[in-house]
Amino acid sequence: MIRILRLYKCGSPIVIIMNKHYLEKADINTPKLFETEIVSNQTVEIVPDESAFFGVRSVPVGTNREVFVGGDRFILDFGCHCVGYLSFRLRHDTAYLDAPVQLKLRFGETPYEMSRDYASYHGGLCASWLQEDTVSVDFPEIVKMPRRYCFRYLEVTVLKTPRPVRLTDFTVTCISSADWNKLEPLPAGTDPELIAIDRVAAKTLADCMQTAYEDGPKRDRRLWTGDLRLQALTDYYLFRNDRLARRCLYLFAACEEDGKFLPGCLYQKPSVFFDEGMGITDYAMLWTAALCDYFTHTGDEETTRDLFPVAKCQMDLACSRICEDGSFAFLGGWFSFIDWAKNIQQMLPCLGVILYAMEKMAALAASLGETECAAAWNEKLCKTRNNIYASFFDAERNCFIDTRSEKPQYSVQAQAWLILGGVITGETAQSVLKQCLASPDALKPVTPYMHHYVVEAMIKLDMKEEALAYIKSYWGSMIQNGADTFWEAYDPKNPELSPYGDVIINSFCHAWSCSPSYFIRKYFI
Repeated sequence: MIRILRLYKCGSPIVIIMNKHYLEKADINTPKLFETEIVSNQTVEIVPDESAFFGVRSVPVGTNREVFVGGDRFILDFGCHCVGYLSFRLRHDTAYLDAPVQLKLRFGETPYEMSRDYASYHGGLCASWLQEDTVSVDFPEIVKMPRRYCFRYLEVTVLKTPRPVRLTDFTVTCISSADWNKLEPLPAGTDPELIAIDRVAAKTLADCMQTAYEDGPKRDRRLWTGDLRLQALTDYYLFRNDRLARRCLYLFAACEEDGKFLPGCLYQKPSVFFDEGMGITDYAMLWTAALCDYFTHTGDEETTRDLFPVAKCQMDLACSRICEDGSFAFLGGWFSFIDWAKNIQQMLPCLGVILYAMEKMAALAASLGETECAAAWNEKLCKTRNNIYASFFDAERNCFIDTRSEKPQYSVQAQAWLILGGVITGETAQSVLKQCLASPDALKPVTPYMHHYVVEAMIKLDMKEEALAYIKSYWGSMIQNGADTFWEAYDPKNPELSPYGDVIINSFCHAWSCSPSYFIRKYFI
């Protein structure tokens, strides 16, 4: 049973076949959205500050006055990161408003965004993701903006008004499928820095939990496999919304196509579909890892068995692309993500992701009684690990490196993922990772997403003290630099870092950044 969606590209129809059974299971698991109202009357100014990370900060200037004339402008601070719908009340002052009132509304997650003129944007993504709207109000009323916004700060400019106008009751109806009543506080006596990191991580996850695990509520708003895996893993220790994890696993399973990896992302509206140009090999493997995590944390054998055939096809396809020398042959048109680090070479870390997922899948198959699958994958694991070590480990330099490349690259990403893939273990692996992290010549991660897997590699190697220090150093410094939700990309030494050419298009609440809570609650409490 299938559902067929016809999309159009350059005038030609594209037929996408979706698995109806999996779609129906996904729909059944659509979560309830909780609403919380936040009201603000606190105004701020954005002022230069050389000591601030982005060179500006917000300064409270008092409560907002109510009466405004044309040309007036103010910035409201809602006190926390908000994802939801804005409303406000517009009334006349002393005389009836005999013409429309025109307002410009500009939304931002950070003071830096509010300091920039959005017309100066020069990034590579569409500028329509920048949150600003012009609204004309014909009659005194409560104005409810129909679009969902993601922001802490709201700038209101009165562009045109026939007479003085009253603007009051600025309210955000925040929405999330996270149930904060299920969140257990950390034990008394927990390190205050860990409490702060956990709180910000939980807020980050909650604001990305809508009818699916979104990557970021400001921009994209899609379900991405790489984000899904870290969100679900963290959610098991925070809000425990197993239903949402189940829905997202089913949504991707519905997109399965013969001979292809699952898509890297999908859209929910106007109905479920995916972009065929978003083929991401390592993300497909992380969907299988997410299914294994789901079974480990829920024990839900019915769902896991239902989805296992999709996971098996994904893993078998990956195994078929591994060459005798341990290298990997990417499918035509497919790529690997790994990290936003500039010019990163992807084959070696991608192999690590495949082995990491394969080990989990072999264990899952054994648990489900799929002994032939488990045996085949364990055999493939052993052989591939040996071949990768023989082909790509440079004993003299104490690292994995693809010397066949025109410009062999030394990267933390490759070392961490091949450690997670089990190619090296023990003291040798510890030495490799520590050396690479300390080396000025090594390519370093730039996303919290990849930093998660560095921490995971440390924990696998029983480097818990180093892992805790790493979490505090990276995510803790983000808080010190003003984060009330964790960001999409972060380099403590480079405020202008953006994968898209301009930092104001970055997401400052991003799903793949939420995982410190997973580590804190699983390993450090």
